[in-house]
Amino acid sequence: MSPPSLEFADLPGGKIAFRRAGTGPVILCLHGLGGGSKSWRRQFEDLSSAFTVIAWDAPGYGGSDRRAPRVDAYAEAAAALIEALGVAPVTLVGHSMGGIVASRLASIRPELVARLVLSCTFWGEARADGEPLAEGYAKRLADRKALSAEAFGRARAGSMTGPDVDPAIFAEVAGIASEIRADGFADACRLLNHADNRTILPTLRLPVLVLGAEHDSVVRNDRIEPLAVLVPGCARVTVTGVGHAPYLEDAKQYNRVLREFVNTTA
Repeated sequence: MSPPSLEFADLPGGKIAFRRAGTGPVILCLHGLGGGSKSWRRQFEDLSSAFTVIAWDAPGYGGSDRRAPRVDAYAEAAAALIEALGVAPVTLVGHSMGGIVASRLASIRPELVARLVLSCTFWGEARADGEPLAEGYAKRLADRKALSAEAFGRARAGSMTGPDVDPAIFAEVAGIASEIRADGFADACRLLNHADNRTILPTLRLPVLVLGAEHDSVVRNDRIEPLAVLVPGCARVTVTGVGHAPYLEDAKQYNRVLREFVNTTA
């Protein structure tokens, strides 16, 4: 099944593209550096019978206009989307980069977020303005320039998926990554390089689930655990058998964790 068609919200600062399906309480999904709104295909399929599932293209991705490459600017864009759609408060699922944005949004606009899922994420690289990109981001940007779109997608999928990934899922992750715009990818790398949520995580006062993945080599559990320590009273779950794309690699397990969290905190 294909993901829902793109829709567009004209917001202050530019348009944001998104997809949505279903009826009921709203789950808003924010993708990671190597993803897009298509990443959440299995959440649209499996959760839309009980929830309204919405997934955005982050600024500079897909059909969305660019914003300043700062976590506050992306959080403000997500807040504006929630308000424009009239769906607050939402269950906010932020994966990797999306988790950094989601944490900041829940901090600055708590009335918009009922509960928060931080999926395979961390607090940011916390590099000062003016410092160069961390080596990993610099390498990814070099790959984005040097490789064909297809080769770049395969390289990203190789990092994002676990050792036992279904070849069809690997191809899907690679295909999504191959569509990433160069300008949006560069902006997102800069956002991640300078973001620092360490001071805001202890201020969160809502139900929070911190979710990791057993074979994640992009955001390892030894980076997730320090984040979880900072979040008061958070739940902690590790999805087994998968890498950095658990929402596709084992959607059944991932969606079960989401349902249980929503239902137990409703």
